[in-house]
Amino acid sequence: MLTTPHFIIGGITMNNKLNAKDFILIGVLTALMWIICMIISSVMSIAGPVTNVFYPGVVAIPNGIVMMLLLAKVPKKGVFTINGVIQGILFLLVGGFWTIGAALIVGGVICDFLIMAREKVSMKSMIIAYTIYSGIFSFGAIVCPMNFLQSAFVAAMEKNGIAQEYIDGMIRITSGFMPVVIIVAGLLGGLIGGYIGQKALKKHFIKAGLVSAK
Repeated sequence: MLTTPHFIIGGITMNNKLNAKDFILIGVLTALMWIICMIISSVMSIAGPVTNVFYPGVVAIPNGIVMMLLLAKVPKKGVFTINGVIQGILFLLVGGFWTIGAALIVGGVICDFLIMAREKVSMKSMIIAYTIYSGIFSFGAIVCPMNFLQSAFVAAMEKNGIAQEYIDGMIRITSGFMPVVIIVAGLLGGLIGGYIGQKALKKHFIKAGLVSAK
């Protein structure tokens, strides 16, 4: 049975065991996050290389609302990891570079064991976890393939029919200090998304009866 979390002063009391309904909810909301990511990344990639490299940070903002709702409905260790595994598999199925899925899984494990494994998780720590998760996603989606595995990534883009001019633009925009900027943008997007998500959670989700306040 899905246990609705109770908001206590400063945070959420954690439950440890995931059940069938938890997995279903995680799956549905994770799929929603992936769809949002695909829509935004597609639009930003069409706009050009400059916008493309910042899609993880932009995606993190609307997905912050979804993730905060997920964490409120299923306040248990394993949520980030399962979220990362599902999204990673979906990215691989549509031809995404392997570092995207790897980053999501590693980020999920880190967030689960460093933050979500605690007996009680504060609202602030939920935002911190999501911020870290988003920053690692930015690294895996853009920085790692473009700066550490460039030859393989370029070959993959060429195989997918990406124009050489576009590829050259991606290389230029991810050189110098830009990898740091891209990761910071991901962290900032996660921070903003988590904050907005919790504001929406407090003002609208509790009022709508989607989660209970105590």
